[in-house]
Amino acid sequence: MSTTITGDLHGFNTSDTSTLGREARKYDYSVKASGGGTLRFKVEHYTGDQLGVGADYVKGKWETIEERIKIESGHTTTGSFTLPTTLNAGDGQGSMRLIFSRGLGTQGVDYEFFMEPA
Repeated sequence: MSTTITGDLHGFNTSDTSTLGREARKYDYSVKASGGGTLRFKVEHYTGDQLGVGADYVKGKWETIEERIKIESGHTTTGSFTLPTTLNAGDGQGSMRLIFSRGLGTQGVDYEFFMEPA
């Protein structure tokens, strides 16, 4: 299943976040920036909560699986990442967070993200 997300970061809007649940596997992606500014892009994975009581309970956390990259307006970057399984999320499923941002006080930017199984 492919996924396309479009958005824009203008004015006081400096960050967009999309949280998705997908099959844990390798994905190829492309991110295109337009509109004049510079886009920053990062992918994180949620580890999931370890079930337990008291000291045995461990809260899940977000871990980076694709380091932040900068994409200048008019350019497209491509890459791939592997989404690990998220504990207690269902058989073979993973949770990811896509973070699109720009620096405060910088020129606005539009973006288009596309992802599909590798």
